[in-house]
Amino acid sequence: MSRAGRRAWAFVALAAGVACTHPPAPEGDVAALVHAAVLRYQAKQFLSEERLPTCVAIHGSPEGMEARVREALHPTLPGLRSAEACAVVDGEVYLAGSRVPAALLTSGPIRWIADDEAEVRGGFMRTRSSSLRPLYRVVRDGGRWVCLGPVVTGMPL
Repeated sequence: MSRAGRRAWAFVALAAGVACTHPPAPEGDVAALVHAAVLRYQAKQFLSEERLPTCVAIHGSPEGMEARVREALHPTLPGLRSAEACAVVDGEVYLAGSRVPAALLTSGPIRWIADDEAEVRGGFMRTRSSSLRPLYRVVRDGGRWVCLGPVVTGMPL
């Protein structure tokens, strides 16, 4: 292969690698706001009928993230507990040390699509038969982060 041909292939490989990478997380501490958007959506979707004690876990979060998420959720979802306040016993979620039924909401990890769009794995667990891990689309709308709902794939148009 000629030198020009090798350069062309190197350029194509470099361009393909750049096109396949995802952008870094946006500037500032927006991860807590993205997680809060997912957790609010899930609470509305899964807990609207029940008033169960609810625990929250953030997958892959750095130290202290849960406090920032709790702060972002407080106005709309007060009374959330950290994941340690719940226990899973035989596939059922309870408040730790009791037989009081509870629910567990999870969020994360975040996969950034653009600086104003992300896909986030959510999670809901109450019983073995009501355990879900949907993937959600979250976007920045003006100055706030909004969960648009589950990502639907594999559906022919």
